[in-house]
Amino acid sequence: MDDSNSSAASRIVEISHELQAIAACGKQYAKNQFDIEHFDSVNKLAAELLTLAVNDMPLESAVKLFEDNEGYQTPKIDTRAVIFNERDEVLLVRDYDGKWALPGGWCDYDQSIVSNTVKEAYEEAGLRVKPLRLAAAHSHKMRNNPNSFFSVMRFFMLCEVESGEFTANSETSESAYYPVDALPSDLNSHKATPEQIKRCLLCWKDPSMMPEID
Repeated sequence: MDDSNSSAASRIVEISHELQAIAACGKQYAKNQFDIEHFDSVNKLAAELLTLAVNDMPLESAVKLFEDNEGYQTPKIDTRAVIFNERDEVLLVRDYDGKWALPGGWCDYDQSIVSNTVKEAYEEAGLRVKPLRLAAAHSHKMRNNPNSFFSVMRFFMLCEVESGEFTANSETSESAYYPVDALPSDLNSHKATPEQIKRCLLCWKDPSMMPEID
């Protein structure tokens, strides 16, 4: 695909998302059934538009993607536990997709940034951690994947380990500490890039450093 086609496809995705957001917000505040049906039609057209830009996406998948994200459209929240050892190596876990990543995931509806960081660190790394401070709050579109359909804000929390040890589970198969300047080649950069991890190390070593917020 040449640059012009790629640019056109990206713009179609943007328009599709904008229409989906309008339809979802419209349904949220609709006063009667006629309005709800009107916004449902807009939502289906937006889904069809998305399939024109993403060739391998069936219409049913696009419709389900939109239906699973109803209501007023806000960024999704992702938290990451950033844990360094005494040698300033960072803890990574091998995720369900076979790639390495910082322990973390979507913030559940009943969790705060801090409590979700604690929960994910225990579930994925088997560690009970104490979040100390925020290193960064980054936009997924700006830092990790500009082609991401939905907007995500990722919170990198510096943590210290209180207890625990890794046990293989349904989400992760192993854990290991890596030097920040020698991260694995199969690092999942959609969840944390080498630059983001290096930034977290600088913040870890300098408690006076302010968090970087997009």
